[in-house]
Amino acid sequence: MHPAPSRAKRLILLVLLLWIPVTAIRASDSAPEFEPCFLSGSAGTGSVQAECATWIRPTNPNDPNGEQVPLFVARLPSTAINPAADAFTVINGGPGGSSIDLLVDMAGAITPFTRERDVVVIDQRGTGRSAPLSCDALTDTTETPDLDDARRITKDCLESLPHDPKYFSTSVAVRDLEALRESLGYQQLSLYGVSYGTRVAMHYMRRFPEQTRAVVVDGVVPPTFVLGANIAIRSQITFDALLSRCATAQHCNETFPDLRDQFARVKARLSEQPLALELRHPVTGLPTEIDLTYGHLAIWVRLALYAPETSALIPLIIHQAAVEENYLPIAANALNVLHQLNETMQYGMHNAVVCTEDAPFFADDEVAEGELEATYLGRDIYDALAVMCSVWPEGVIDDDMKAPLESDIPTLVLSGEFDPITPPDYGEAILPGLSNATHVIAPGQGHGVLPRGCVPRIALEFVEQPDPAAVDASCTEHLGTFPFFVDLMGPKP
Repeated sequence: MHPAPSRAKRLILLVLLLWIPVTAIRASDSAPEFEPCFLSGSAGTGSVQAECATWIRPTNPNDPNGEQVPLFVARLPSTAINPAADAFTVINGGPGGSSIDLLVDMAGAITPFTRERDVVVIDQRGTGRSAPLSCDALTDTTETPDLDDARRITKDCLESLPHDPKYFSTSVAVRDLEALRESLGYQQLSLYGVSYGTRVAMHYMRRFPEQTRAVVVDGVVPPTFVLGANIAIRSQITFDALLSRCATAQHCNETFPDLRDQFARVKARLSEQPLALELRHPVTGLPTEIDLTYGHLAIWVRLALYAPETSALIPLIIHQAAVEENYLPIAANALNVLHQLNETMQYGMHNAVVCTEDAPFFADDEVAEGELEATYLGRDIYDALAVMCSVWPEGVIDDDMKAPLESDIPTLVLSGEFDPITPPDYGEAILPGLSNATHVIAPGQGHGVLPRGCVPRIALEFVEQPDPAAVDASCTEHLGTFPFFVDLMGPKP
């Protein structure tokens, strides 16, 4: 059974392994030495045959003879007789997610790129198989935060890290990526970045424009934006839009006519006192005890809004709790979300990025206190980030990191219509500085649209012939949001 979390572990999850000792290894200027391998994805599922290597880099790029960090690289060789001179790479979000896991998870959308060029992917330092900066104390709970405890837990995390987190920022990551390109002998890189990965991709194209051939950014984080208070506010906007869509959809409105009131009742019930439940864990199948709190509901709703399929379940699950007193679906979905996050995210690396590139700019980000507190997520994310970053060391950041991006590199901007964290207006925000770009908004979709419908073909054709003016996105008109579930059998016909 899974015991109830201690009070020392709080709502840290709502904010935003293998360790090789470094004393016996030294960086090499030579290219990674690849060997055949099989890769599995984020849930341990899926399998991609590839070539893999462990590549040694200095922890501090300015001190090549100092401490070293092992980075994991995977390559899918091109099937072309004469492959293109550039390589295609994939950069995951989080921050804290594994790019190689993303490669496997989206293999159906990514492997077609090998028909003209190699696909080369590196787990960004601190993630996945590349010296992960994990902090067990920052995971597996959703309770209301005690900020003093959050500060202490963050200090404990820092003391446990195998490497100095100052050098696990975006500015250092793009130097790793460029060094990898150079060591493997590719003339240029073509890049795909999703969510936080768009920040990495855009900073690479800023710092190494001559080495960048084409860029696809999916769920854009504009360089000038600060991620903090807007996490809760943007999620509330998307949640409100979902409730409004239910109210205007015949079958959803007939079945759940007072959904806003039902959510308020469930929130009040779980905020007042935890609800003790027993269930089979949705991942392990083991008997599990859980003290269900409002934090479980909030984190599930937040993550469910990321995709149209899971968004479609929200009205039904709220209704079952409010009207039928059935809280098991909330518990099962929350446990599933927490398991996935704990398995895939490295929170030490997450903090290394956010506490360098976002939290120091909170004072410049005007926050309407009433608006933030009125969201279903409340102030917890914002306050927890501020407290954790008050004791976290600020890392390496380039002077131009937060400046507007100006570039003529061919760029395809992708957005989901109902993205709860990087909405289409974020994509629009970067267009004034991009003289050679086009923006495709996928109707009815959420966060990260590359695997959806015809979007993989659009991206593939763009990378093969990077001309934004030639992009034909008319096929996305056939995309649409998933119809709401009205019972356990699914949507109405």
